[in-house]
Amino acid sequence: MITGFNTDVLYNNQVYHVQTEDVPGENPYALTLLYRGGAIIARIKTDYGSLFPQKLTERQVLRLMERQHQKMIADLRAGKFAAVTGLEPSKPLAPQPPSAEKTFDQLILEYLANQDRNSD
Repeated sequence: MITGFNTDVLYNNQVYHVQTEDVPGENPYALTLLYRGGAIIARIKTDYGSLFPQKLTERQVLRLMERQHQKMIADLRAGKFAAVTGLEPSKPLAPQPPSAEKTFDQLILEYLANQDRNSD
């Protein structure tokens, strides 16, 4: 069993809780939930059992979970949930360069591929 991640994030003077866990089984997935005041306001679920034909190692699952956890925190700070929270996004410290739009799944696959190449 892989231990998950729990992080409290102060955003616009409110505390949000981000929780990520591994849900093993026949159809394993990583689940990240964003809470405010005990209520779930957002979630990210990555069904890694169907994304990868080969079984992922515990280390790869842990990396996937960590990236997903950090993405939720970044999305919160970027104001992605403004419609739910009623809060405007914080102003970035510096202008962000434009980036090519990729899905979260594509980013995970690229990250894991790079990690595998770097660990050889």
